Amino acid sequence: MRIIRNVGYVRRRKRLARWSALAGFLLLTGTFWLALYPNLIGGAYLVLFFGFLLFNFGMQQIGKWSRSPRADVVLDGRLRRLPDKYSILHYVAAGKRTVEHLFVHPGGVLVLTTRELAGDVRGRGNRWRKRGLGLARIFAFSGPRLGNPTFETRQDVHAVEETLTQLGVEIEVGGAIVFLNPLVDLDVDDVPYPAILLDELLDFIGELPIEPSLKPAERDRIVALFSKGEEIERIEQQRTRRPVKRRAS
Repeated sequence: MRIIRNVGYVRRRKRLARWSALAGFLLLTGTFWLALYPNLIGGAYLVLFFGFLLFNFGMQQIGKWSRSPRADVVLDGRLRRLPDKYSILHYVAAGKRTVEHLFVHPGGVLVLTTRELAGDVRGRGNRWRKRGLGLARIFAFSGPRLGNPTFETRQDVHAVEETLTQLGVEIEVGGAIVFLNPLVDLDVDDVPYPAILLDELLDFIGELPIEPSLKPAERDRIVALFSKGEEIERIEQQRTRRPVKRRAS
């Protein structure tokens, strides 16, 4: 399998995470000084609010981009035994969006939306909810977020479709939501995109239909279209399963 990763994007996100957490921390500590002046109490609450949001955003992003292994590395490890007719691309540009995980296979292109949280997760149609009570939600504020993976997947699929259409490539673009944490308890019904556990990913890929008209040269063209960026890392899994890395600026 071929792995392509925009390491420049990863570095930028790490910097943004650190600076956001630092700025949020400074705002939070600044509220103690503002609170010393009665006429600035209103401003202190405003600074406290924005500092809290910024600090938690930064900590959540630090957790996402600095944890080991990251989501992209987890996917690579799970899919590494696939032959070279499969490719996975991480953090690629599709129009104005950055698609975090794009899988090119003999049947087309698949957007993979990942989630790393644990616990009880419920999906009904387009709606998602993580079940938790009381203080558990507060303590998890800076941890992995659920958000709305259906909405995110739909936006990414649309962005990839538009990009391919503009470049004259007509191919099926699908989507799937992959939950990486083994401690997640997933309960889904009638969701627009398949929602699967990491352990189910290889079986899911094995059941994807093959498109006979999608030749290897066309797959290579699709991979090349999305393999652009300041720092692109390419890893080709050889038959000996010893990865060979090379980077291009």
